[in-house]
Amino acid sequence: MQDVYKTLQLNSILEDIAFLSHSEKAKEDILNIKMFSSKEELKQELEELKEMSSLISRYSSLPFSKSVNMLHIIELAKKSGLLSPLDLYTVREDILTSYNLLAYFNKVDSSYINIRKYIDNFKDLSSLEKEIKRCITPSITVSDNASDELKQIRNELKKLEASLASKVASISLNYSEYLSNEQMTIRDGHFVLPVKTVNKNKVLGVIYDISSSGNTTFIEPLEIVQINNDIASKKILEAEEIRKILKRLTSLVLLQEEEVRNNNEIIARLDFLSSKATYGLDNEMNIMDISNEKEIFLMHARHPLIDKKKVVYNDYLLSKDRRIVVISGPNAGGKTVTIKTVGLLTLMHQCGLMVPASEGRLSYFNNIYLDIGDNQSINESLSTFSAHMSQISEIVKVVSSSDLVLLDELGTGTDPKEGESIAIGVIKYLESKGPLCLISSHYSGVKEYGFLSKNVENSSLLFDEEKLMPTYIYKSSFAGKSYGIEVAERYGLKEEIIESAKSYLAKQDDSSIGELTSILQKKVDEVEKLKRELDIKSKELEKEVSRLEAEKNNLKHQKEKLLESVKAEKEEIIENAKASIDEIMASLSKGEAKLHEVIEAKKKIDNLKDEVDVITFNEEIKENDYISIPSLNLEGQVKRLKGNKATVISNEGLTFEVDVSRLHKVSRNNKPAKVKKDNHYDNIINTNVGLELNIIGMRREEAKTALIKYLDNCRLKHLKTVRIIHGFGSGILRNMVHEYLKTQSDLTYKLGDMYEGGGGATVVTFND
Repeated sequence: MQDVYKTLQLNSILEDIAFLSHSEKAKEDILNIKMFSSKEELKQELEELKEMSSLISRYSSLPFSKSVNMLHIIELAKKSGLLSPLDLYTVREDILTSYNLLAYFNKVDSSYINIRKYIDNFKDLSSLEKEIKRCITPSITVSDNASDELKQIRNELKKLEASLASKVASISLNYSEYLSNEQMTIRDGHFVLPVKTVNKNKVLGVIYDISSSGNTTFIEPLEIVQINNDIASKKILEAEEIRKILKRLTSLVLLQEEEVRNNNEIIARLDFLSSKATYGLDNEMNIMDISNEKEIFLMHARHPLIDKKKVVYNDYLLSKDRRIVVISGPNAGGKTVTIKTVGLLTLMHQCGLMVPASEGRLSYFNNIYLDIGDNQSINESLSTFSAHMSQISEIVKVVSSSDLVLLDELGTGTDPKEGESIAIGVIKYLESKGPLCLISSHYSGVKEYGFLSKNVENSSLLFDEEKLMPTYIYKSSFAGKSYGIEVAERYGLKEEIIESAKSYLAKQDDSSIGELTSILQKKVDEVEKLKRELDIKSKELEKEVSRLEAEKNNLKHQKEKLLESVKAEKEEIIENAKASIDEIMASLSKGEAKLHEVIEAKKKIDNLKDEVDVITFNEEIKENDYISIPSLNLEGQVKRLKGNKATVISNEGLTFEVDVSRLHKVSRNNKPAKVKKDNHYDNIINTNVGLELNIIGMRREEAKTALIKYLDNCRLKHLKTVRIIHGFGSGILRNMVHEYLKTQSDLTYKLGDMYEGGGGATVVTFND
């Protein structure tokens, strides 16, 4: 039976996804992706993929570094007991990756529950990471500080090497006339002089080598033999100490083997999901829904291995009512590509991948069986037809209703009549077993059977009859012509052959044209009936839409009238309240009310215009009742009732008239304090001129102009006390204000107190 993964070229997709991964284990897992063995497992995988896709779209890519498969490293450690500096550095890199992932998810909201469960399972390996960092340098060597012994050995080595360098320089100078060049070299770890062979007896030392030409003899001078020996000994001690350090670090890794492997597997899993999501997002793919019905529904779908600029997008549908879809149409028109597209996209979905379609629903299939392409086998002495029949024979033996079957050019490779008969026989058998099937065929009999059977539907790839070129556009419920004669004519086949072929084809068509015409007429009648019903429904819908639109406009008009009424009533209440407050404020006792308190009272009243909802109360209110007015945020006592109006004196000493329905009865032990009246703040609340002028942010001249105009308006409105807000800043605005106020004889001024803005404001009082 054909390998579905190889035939549909899923491996090419997986290689592209694996290229995006950072983890060795993730790369291995991606390249070994197979269909999920259960619907539940597939559902969970797609949920996690959906979260990862959203995560990357919202918060950018996850911070992965290169991660090796820790299983291999741990197995090596168990066998040899010794990890290399590179192995240990890799272990530390994995731990750092887990840190970076934890930091990334600290900035992510809590909605990603499926992905976050992996993050929550990271184990703390901070102590191991710190010890490896202390001992292994970024250049992948053992640090001098890995142990006191190593540090001492290396310090001694440095001294010996410095002494050697000094000796070498001196010796090179002394023997320079005997040397073939001035550079010392190294042989077997020892510094040696390149001495001309004719002068070799003039340099005392150990001969280590002779050049290939024989002209140069490499001699280690006696003066440095002992130093070289000491260096060699120290290097042996250094190597042994490094081995001890690596052995100790390896033991630490093995002590936390489970934690190391756990974190490595989590990194690989997240990288696995991230690579799949990144590939899908980069290639404009989406996650398809798992359908509970038997169906394949793909909208605006394309083959992912065809250039997006050239590929034709199509919609595909197979369902329980159209379980078998037969594709017909011209040669090279895209039938095989269509079958491969539907097959590959279904396979990608069942492997937990995103799919190149705008949306879709797909059943969970236990198996995908297919017979696509030329299966001719020379080794097995099989013809194309025999190879096809061998494949189909295996499929029909095991196929069930939970499978998907893809058959390309069913019945080809033998006598056309026999091939057509076999094709219809296979379709009938598959129809009885109930799988979803997509089958391509040129046979007229197969197309006719598609019209006759309720479970089989014809479809085709359209053909441009003017250009005699395929369009690769898929159309369901439509049987296509093969256009063989037309294409042959275009490519210059003799006219008499073309005419002969057309004549023979016409005779062949006569035998079945009657039955087919009857079937087509019946389908046309059904379509016409549905069209008439649709027209009736459409007209009814238009009437309903018109009625609802009229009702909507009526409601909108009523709402506008109601809002206007409420607004007018509210403004009347506010104006009455403000008028009463103006009267009361004019009679407040001198010095007992602060300017900032008066300003706050005015702002509170001005803000009433922004309130939309006014609460009404249905309580029996009597004279002398203590009440609250929620809409004004005031409490007080009713002094007089007249119809629906009540005269109220507030606890602050304000007297005003208000609608009884706005009053809410409250209990109160103490009567409101009486307020002495005088003219200190006469007309202080004014609707046109504010009690304060804010000049912060203005230029000096602009601010002065605004100040002069404001003070003139205050005089016209007979305001007594106002505030100029100039801020602290560099003092330029404050100095300008004070300089101007000094020139005005009808007023006095002072900096504000702690409630009036302090040094950032100046309070102005006009003389009587």
